[in-house]
Amino acid sequence: MRDSLLRTAAFLCMCVFLLGNAHVSFADDLTYTEAYFTRQEGYSGIVEVPGKGPMRYYAQNDPLWQDMAYEHSDTQNRRPFGDGGCGPTAGAMAIANLVPEAELSRISQYARKEYAICPCSITKEKCIHTYHARYVLTTQRDFTRFLPLVLGDFAIGNNTFGVSGRGADKGTNSGFLYQVAQAYSLTVTATTDKNAAFQALQQGCTVVGHAARGGAFTNTGHYLLIAHTDADKVYVLDPLARDTYKTNQSKILEILRPGLVAIKHSDYKATGIGSYMIFSR
Repeated sequence: MRDSLLRTAAFLCMCVFLLGNAHVSFADDLTYTEAYFTRQEGYSGIVEVPGKGPMRYYAQNDPLWQDMAYEHSDTQNRRPFGDGGCGPTAGAMAIANLVPEAELSRISQYARKEYAICPCSITKEKCIHTYHARYVLTTQRDFTRFLPLVLGDFAIGNNTFGVSGRGADKGTNSGFLYQVAQAYSLTVTATTDKNAAFQALQQGCTVVGHAARGGAFTNTGHYLLIAHTDADKVYVLDPLARDTYKTNQSKILEILRPGLVAIKHSDYKATGIGSYMIFSR
């Protein structure tokens, strides 16, 4: 009888020890994840655009998230957001510079599952560390700060519209931005007329431009935000923040700071930007 009681007591002590350590382990994981995401932003933040004023800027290659996996759960790829996240990032800038900050969380109403991230992946399925607790986006600050990742998750398929813009062998198809705009009660108009796009800017709209391969911005294809235009120049917020452009052989891109570029109207054609999505309220 005494031996049986001792075995029972030992078993209960072991259970308490294991459960206690499991709780501490989860708490430590959560603390690690929260600590990671409370670091200061890198390249993203508010930038001063000449003639326009302060604008919200996001960089797909922000050190905080550039290495996160940006993939469908059913693919074998593990491409980082810093390489393929220009579409969601340009879209996030279009939304954040048009929609009041207090309304940025509205997109959560159209998610199939809560928007949550970890230090290595936008989605839980592509997380390679079992100890990573998910950082659930809930506050206004969360959606303001991590909007590119929210749109990335939306593009992967986390939305009630049933759309998916992330392919297995290419970047992100911009079609998903029509549903993103719908979630924010915005209208999107597609055009290849740059004068219509520039006029829309003067009317308070935001404009996402697509630069084709072979232009000054890219050898593949790239989405950007057309921030402002005046009599002399066009100002572009490039989601890929960089100090130099390998394709900029003629030096037509004037880098005012990584991510903010000015182009003379006379050089604009060489940028390769030939199509636009105009966002309006």
